Amino acid sequence: MCGRIVNNMQPRFLREQFDEVAGADILEETGLLPRFNLPPTGHLPGIRMNQYGGQKWEIFRWGLIPRWAKPDRIPDRTFNARGETVADKPTFREAWKKRRCVLPISGYFEWTGPKGHKEPFYFHREDGTPLMLAGLWETWQHEDTLVESCTIITRPSTGKTAEYHHRMPVFIDRTEMDAWLSGPVEVAAALIQKPDIDALDIYPVSREVNNTRNDYASLIEPIASE
Repeated sequence: MCGRIVNNMQPRFLREQFDEVAGADILEETGLLPRFNLPPTGHLPGIRMNQYGGQKWEIFRWGLIPRWAKPDRIPDRTFNARGETVADKPTFREAWKKRRCVLPISGYFEWTGPKGHKEPFYFHREDGTPLMLAGLWETWQHEDTLVESCTIITRPSTGKTAEYHHRMPVFIDRTEMDAWLSGPVEVAAALIQKPDIDALDIYPVSREVNNTRNDYASLIEPIASE
């Protein structure tokens, strides 16, 4: 499960990292970056295919809204999609076939420990390069309201991450972006199941991250584990 995200990258850094992706001016949108404690229903920058077969930046609501959702029944548990069932679930299966995206983030939080005493940990790359999460996107419209939304695909944890949580996001490598965004479903399914390299730095952080109203840089500073 991935339910809280850090995006402390500056727009200029993202433009440099993904200089081939069009429409990077939207990364300057007020309140988008940086974020240090982003919960579901917040907004994430992501990369998807455009109508001409190229790649473009998009701003997504985190929590996929299927096209057929009624305005008074917007689902609230669609911020993650299990890779094992994503091709079959009605909420995700059409997006799985046609609308995949990559969500570059700085890192994410997970909690571990006994119930009532769970301790938050921060997962990120020590060199500061983005974690590129495999996602799906969808367009939902009701009257004059149009929402571009996304979900993050997860898989069973492997290696060091399994010591902290039983689920983890699916990571996409830069060399796999084209295959993930526009390849056939068989290729996408293989990317979900590929072995992951243990390249994450993981350390405990303050329980202040438990409150989604807290959103500041000190939340990702390491503390002594309790």
